[in-house]
This record gives sequence, C-alpha cells and structure tokens, in this order.
Amino acid sequence: MSIVKDFFTRLDASNEKQLRNVTLAYIAFHAIFWFFTAFVSHTAPHKDSIEELFWLQHFDWGYPKFGPIGTWWVHLFVVIFGRAVWVTYLAGVVNVALMLLVVWRIALIIASPAKALMAVILTSLVIYHNVNGLQVSSNLMQLFPTVLFLWAVLAAVQHQHWWRWALLGVIGAVCLLTKYAAGIWFAVMGIWVLCDSRMHNRRAMMGIVIAIIAGAIAMIPHIEWLIREDAPTLRYMQRQVGGQVNHLAEVIKFLGSQLGKLAPLLIALLIIHLQFKRDGAPSQSWRGSSNTTTEERYVSFTAYGPMLLTCVLGAIWIDLNANWATAYFVVIGLFALRYVPRVDTSLALRRVVGVGLLLNILIAVSVGLYYGLLVDLSGRVARANYPAKQQGMLLDEVWDSKTRGPLKVVIGETWVAGVTSVMSKDQPLVLPYGLYHQGPAVTPELIKKCGALVVIDAADESRPLNDGAKRFLAQASKTGSIHMYWNRFKQKNPIEIKWAIIEPESNGACR
Repeated sequence: MSIVKDFFTRLDASNEKQLRNVTLAYIAFHAIFWFFTAFVSHTAPHKDSIEELFWLQHFDWGYPKFGPIGTWWVHLFVVIFGRAVWVTYLAGVVNVALMLLVVWRIALIIASPAKALMAVILTSLVIYHNVNGLQVSSNLMQLFPTVLFLWAVLAAVQHQHWWRWALLGVIGAVCLLTKYAAGIWFAVMGIWVLCDSRMHNRRAMMGIVIAIIAGAIAMIPHIEWLIREDAPTLRYMQRQVGGQVNHLAEVIKFLGSQLGKLAPLLIALLIIHLQFKRDGAPSQSWRGSSNTTTEERYVSFTAYGPMLLTCVLGAIWIDLNANWATAYFVVIGLFALRYVPRVDTSLALRRVVGVGLLLNILIAVSVGLYYGLLVDLSGRVARANYPAKQQGMLLDEVWDSKTRGPLKVVIGETWVAGVTSVMSKDQPLVLPYGLYHQGPAVTPELIKKCGALVVIDAADESRPLNDGAKRFLAQASKTGSIHMYWNRFKQKNPIEIKWAIIEPESNGACR
C-alpha cells in the first residue's frame, strides 16, 4: 500500500517524462490485465473470433462478410503463436492497446501531457475498449484503423504536406478494408475538414484530391476481388441494414445501449466530481485545451458526429445494431475531460488515474468471475464457458476410430464447425453450412479425396437444414453423436453434437 501511496504522491502533472512513462505503463497494464482475465475465465472464443480463425486458412482480399484486414490481423498472431483460442484474446487486447497509444498521440496534439494521460484512461473505461476488446470481430478490428485515421486527418490539416494526405488516403482504405461502416467516419471528418479555415485554399483542396487518389489505388485489389467473387460483402451488408419497421424505437434502443457501454466512464466522472465536491473544489470544468477553436471543434465532431449521423440514418432508413458503434468512442476521453473539475492539475490527474485503475480492475475481475467460476457454479449458459476443448477431443476420437488419415474438412454451422476445427489436433478447414462460397479454401476435389466430418448441434434440429448441409449428409456413410455438459461443475445443460462422416476416397489418401 505504501508503494501505491508513494506513486500517487509523486505523480506530477508538470513532469513530461514521468507522464509518458505512466501512460505507456497504463496501456501495457490494460492489455495484460484484460488478456489474463480472458485467459483464466474463458474456455472458448467469441463466435466472430471463430469465423476469423477459419477464414484465415484462406488468404484473400476479402471474406464472406467483411474486408480482409481483421482476418489478416488475426493471421499475424496465428503465424507467431499458433492457432489457439487464447490467440484471439491477444489479438483483441493488442488492437485496443494500439488504439490507446494513438489516442495518446492525438491528445498530445490538442492538450497537455497530463490531460493526454487522463484522456487515455477515460477512453479505456468504455466497455467497447475493455470487455468487448476480448472479441476479435469486425467491429473491434475497427478501433486501431479508425483512431489512426482520425490522427491522420488532424495531422494532414495541420501540416498540409502532400505525403500526409497520401498517407491519410491509404489509412482510409485500410478502414474500409476492415469494415465499410468507416464511411460514417469519412462523412463526419469530411465535414470537419471543410469547415476548417486552413482548408480554404487551393493547396489544401489538392491535398484532398491526393488522399482520394491514394485511397482509391489502395482499394484496387479489394475491388477486383469484389468483381471476381460477385460482391459477397455488399450482399451481406445489404441484408444487415434492411427490414426494420419501427425506426424511432430502434434509435432509442440504440442510444440506450450506448449509454450502457459508456457507463464506467460516466461513473468515473461522477466519482471524481463527488470527490472534489467533498473537498469544496470549484465546480468549473476544463473546456479542453487552450489551442485553436478548430481543435475544439475536432473534439466535438469526434464525440457527436458518428452517433448523430447513425441515428439519422436509423430514423429514416436502416436497421441499427448496438455494436456498430464500437469505433465511435475512440477519442471520447478528450471530450470527457471537459467534465473533469478545473482544479490543481496534479490533483485531478491523481484522481483520474486512481479511479480509472480501480474501475478497470473491478470490471475485469467481475467479468472474469461472471464468465468463469460463477457461470459454471450457477449452471448458466454462455459461449465463454462452452466445452470447446472437450468437443474437439471427442470428435477427433470419432474420426480416428472410423477412418484412416487426418481430418481435413469440417462441415456445419459456423460455431459448431468452427470450434471443432480450432480444437482438433488436425486443424481442418471449415465449410460453413456446406456452402462453398462461405469456405473458399475447401473444394469438391478435396472432400472427395479426403472425406469430411459433418457436425450438427442437436438443439438446432428444429430449424430446417439448408440445402448444402442436406447434400453432404446424404453422402455420409457413418453417423452418431457425442454428449457433453455445458457446465463443468454441476453437469447441467447437456449438449448433443450429431456427426456424420463422408469417408475418404481410400484409406490413407490424405496422409
């Protein structure tokens, strides 16, 4: 306790070297602590993480739902560490850590080093940046590219160098290659750029042209892929945004969900206010920085813009999903500084650091218990405690006892087939739903030669099988099922996975 007390006593808002070291240490702590939380509590990755793990078995410029960046990112970690469940958690927390690092760099442009540290801590409290950071999904993968784009916009406007505009265009392309929803940020920041007085000249306009050209060039391989594959990502996006009737109700629901994601940040601000109120501190708050009004406008645009534009689109046209806002709060900490009491900066810094650390630890411990020990003891069902390892082991035993040679292909619904693939010693390819366009790495020739394992969750049998799955089930020569319990301790919530084997062309054909 004396070490902690000494740390906070020595924390000085005027010591830039100390503030840099504390900022970097906090970002590292945030990543390590949340990785450890998932490592000890989760037995299976998120469903979207499963998809990334089997998509990466096929390198391409696009995948059935999204652009390639998220999958490539996971692939980088798999190449280094192997294809394991915990690798998805590592990929997630590193992505968040890099986001926080760029947040810090943006904050240093706009505010003092002390406020930059506070902005990082406050940003880290958003649920999208801690709890959801364990999920390697297209939404989470937006965090680092998005904040990098916001930094590139600010730097390009400030410095007006042609290469900065070109870099902005390339980073914008990376954002689109992660998820097309980046278009929301393009619109918001485009308005801010056009409103900035520094852009009202010919040189600045040429910079925008350079950015557009650089971005378009960077997108060429993906565009070629879209044409070649008949644009599966565009069709998926179309299915996701359509069909809502009560738009206003959905907007209200969407906003309510975002308040829930911001709850730890709002609680932190409330605690800090109450602390200063108890001390009789003045009620005034910072209005950001003493820099130009354009930077102040930048903070406001990043805080309000994406939400407002999304709500307008939701009210008049598209269906809304709460997780679409994952990348909307990447620099919310800068905006939140406006609501930190304006007192002695060192004292404010100590309280923001202390409250931020405490809340982060409490949230992580709560999540670890909720998805780990408590979920098993209570008998509750959650994807995080799915018996993935046991499923992989049992199905490996089935395949080895019924055939000769390694398992090369698993066919089935995304979750069941994906878990089987990730947990199998053979690391087979996945053909989701028996549809070749969903699993480009699998070919009819491969299945004919090496056979395949079809897996179906018996709980899903009430839903009709798609034609792809039916076709492969008809080819199977051996069938059966395995049985597990979702809850390890109480042996509650039984799981039955039905399997069917399409035998290899000949014994040992794929050795």
